[in-house]
Amino acid sequence: MSNSQTFVIKTLKKMNLKGGTVIDGFATTGITNTIASECILHSINTELIATIGSSYFSQLSVVRNSIPYFPVRIYANEELKTAIFISEISIEPSLYYLVGNTMLNWAKDNECDLIISSSNSVNPQSTNASNPTEYSIAAIGNTVRARNRLKDSKVALLKNGTIGGIPAVLLNQSSELGIDVIVLLVKIIEGIPDFRAAAELSTTISNLVPGVSCDIPLLLQEAEKIEKEITKIKTQGTETEMDAYG
Repeated sequence: MSNSQTFVIKTLKKMNLKGGTVIDGFATTGITNTIASECILHSINTELIATIGSSYFSQLSVVRNSIPYFPVRIYANEELKTAIFISEISIEPSLYYLVGNTMLNWAKDNECDLIISSSNSVNPQSTNASNPTEYSIAAIGNTVRARNRLKDSKVALLKNGTIGGIPAVLLNQSSELGIDVIVLLVKIIEGIPDFRAAAELSTTISNLVPGVSCDIPLLLQEAEKIEKEITKIKTQGTETEMDAYG
């Protein structure tokens, strides 16, 4: 099944996700949201329900436990009405608009009500000398309902600023489709690994979506390995040679 001539979504399993949530795992800035999405994916017993292919993507096959996978996939948990888009490749900025609209159309087709995305901004140093790994998360919602959801979860609303990349597409194009969008803005700390910010991000997502969780102790335990693996895949780019690793 094709949403456009650019992307081909192949459905592997149909689930009832009516009224549910889509989590955006595409990384526009850094890999914090990719790590957080992976943690949630493995913590809530999801199933692979679709793959996304495109001639515009880096042509990689991601091998896990001896099984090859498309680098862009969709997982879901039907009971929790939650779907997660996972991308283990870097997306060219010229594709942001098409990727964002593909996600919006997929959410609409599957009758999902909410999309949660995220983006990073970098602080040179923490302003709290007693807690150098203190993170700050603000957010923006495209509708009153989305903003009330943030207020109920005690997430600060962004007053002024700009948001780019896929999150911007989701915010700008979603209202006419009747889909709520929340973008979480993570102020990460320069020199501190992304996985610590990812733990804070996944906790915030868990507070916004009932039943969704991330195994934070396991994430922190496996974090360095996860971060190195994701970074390695993303930096392979369009290399054609086989790169095997254990």
